Amino acid sequence: MQKFQLLLVVLATIMISATSFNVNAQAAQVTSFNNQKGYVWIDEGKAVGFVMGATVCIYSFSGDIITCGRVQSTSESHAMVMVNKEKAIYIKNGMEAKLHIENANEEGVNVQRDCVDDSDCGDAGYCVNGKCQGTKGW
Repeated sequence: MQKFQLLLVVLATIMISATSFNVNAQAAQVTSFNNQKGYVWIDEGKAVGFVMGATVCIYSFSGDIITCGRVQSTSESHAMVMVNKEKAIYIKNGMEAKLHIENANEEGVNVQRDCVDDSDCGDAGYCVNGKCQGTKGW
């Protein structure tokens, strides 16, 4: 009976600790960087919205914004962001990178965009960060 009570206490502790973790699936983390060139590589890619030309902001461990830059190259699971070289010296592995919404107001309400996906831009256009771009080229 005592082993059963111990098992219940252990299971309850695991459940409480597992539910108390705060996971932010929208943010990426810095995996590597090159301070001299101002390149920062992050562990998320096209699958979560880090597309070419998107603005990405890097945040310190305390939550303060360090700098912002644009995505220069991307794949399904990784992206490379070019940032200001002078501010890149403050970036460390494991820092948080989030997509920046350019016209958001203080309350954090979503901004109405010109397009949501490629179908909103007609047959020849494509959607990048809520704005229709030129031709698809294929």
